[in-house]
Amino acid sequence: MKKRAFTLIELLVVIAILALLLSILLPGLKAAKDIAKRTVCASRLRQVGVAMRSYSHSYPNLPDAVDTNGKAESGHSYAVYRGDKPEWIGPGGKPIPLRWAKLYESGFLDEPKIFYCPGNRLELYQFESYNQPPPWGTLPQDFNTRNGSNQWVRIGYTYFPIARNPVMSSSIYAPAAFPKKFTDLHPSLPYATDVLWGRKNLSHQRMQDAGSEFKASNNYSVNALFADAHVSNCKDPEVFSDPVWDRFDQGQVDYNEYYFRVFRLIGGR
Repeated sequence: MKKRAFTLIELLVVIAILALLLSILLPGLKAAKDIAKRTVCASRLRQVGVAMRSYSHSYPNLPDAVDTNGKAESGHSYAVYRGDKPEWIGPGGKPIPLRWAKLYESGFLDEPKIFYCPGNRLELYQFESYNQPPPWGTLPQDFNTRNGSNQWVRIGYTYFPIARNPVMSSSIYAPAAFPKKFTDLHPSLPYATDVLWGRKNLSHQRMQDAGSEFKASNNYSVNALFADAHVSNCKDPEVFSDPVWDRFDQGQVDYNEYYFRVFRLIGGR
């Protein structure tokens, strides 16, 4: 008995049906994956918040950045180890821990991957960039050497504590320094968020194709950590349509002024 094979037309019909099914299913799968990343991201940020509160019970000050000369640095809120200047190197040639690295080295968090949102787009803020060679927190790092960057280890969130009554800078519209103590944190403003590096690099957004236009303000969201350790996901279109985002993209605003404005927008102030 002669077996009947598929004709070319039948094969084309099957391929067309499969392509149609994939076009229907893939957006849903992608959306589910994005939601999972956002959930993990919020969970990690909440773990940092709990660790920060525990840290505050053991140490009088927030985990800030102070060099070997005792000089505090309020900029570069994402840098947790630095190897570019001798004053950031401690005994035995080991970089001194700065900011959230103190949570890790003091044992309040035992997994440095918590400091990174899985949705981060830029290599500059991904865990893998600072674990080559391992362990995390060591310098020099291959990533920095490869891209010509400073020999730093960076976290994958924006850490920018704001005081209840901040003393403002005389040159830009931003606080002159971070608050010293955990109890000084502003109660209704976040002190950390997802990476803020322009709208197109936000960790959570519905438009992710390389050719997409990043204009629809309702396509973005940002996880934000508050002093009471709760994390909220801000989706307010008014936050993402504020002119400060365009000013940052055009290099017209200082980093700290940009962070300050976005944090105040998220906090509704």
